[in-house]
Amino acid sequence: MHTDLGNIINSIYPVSGDCILSLQQELELVKLQRRHLVLREGERCDHAFFVIKGLLRSYYTKGDAEICCRFMHENHIGLSTNSFYMRRVGYENIETIEPTIIARIHYNKLQKLYTKFPEFNFVARVWTEHYSSMTDNWLYMMRKQSAEERYRFFVKKYPELIQRVPLKYIASFLGVNLETLSRIRSKLASSNKTV
Repeated sequence: MHTDLGNIINSIYPVSGDCILSLQQELELVKLQRRHLVLREGERCDHAFFVIKGLLRSYYTKGDAEICCRFMHENHIGLSTNSFYMRRVGYENIETIEPTIIARIHYNKLQKLYTKFPEFNFVARVWTEHYSSMTDNWLYMMRKQSAEERYRFFVKKYPELIQRVPLKYIASFLGVNLETLSRIRSKLASSNKTV
């Protein structure tokens, strides 16, 4: 298992060595090229994954438009939440932005680990709470803040992604068109308020 994942798990809640070993045996390491679709709209999400290296985006389609809803980079968990937990086909796509390495586990194997190692349920609950809180905060931002405020938040919260994510994906994520994002960036750059 990737060292960072083991350290992250134990920083959340100390689990037994047997739990770590069993998880290691169930994880599948997958190397993906840029623009690889990990999940397609209309498919069921059968795997949760941990991003070891690289960057992915999740997006929905509406006509010809792609609506970006999140980014997953190193040390983040990735899955289609509704599809994975409800065991039904999903409505989002997950695609690599860069060459990416993930460690993934099938839903059924994860459930067996939860049963065999109750302490691992605590780790999963903390992760779920964390991502649920992130989603709630982002929904608040999208509804209550201006496009400029949303961009400032993105730059402050995810500075490492500014150079890695194409601007068209950032614009979609922020709920603005590319021209609006360019104006915001120019305005902030001219007043030395951007990073």
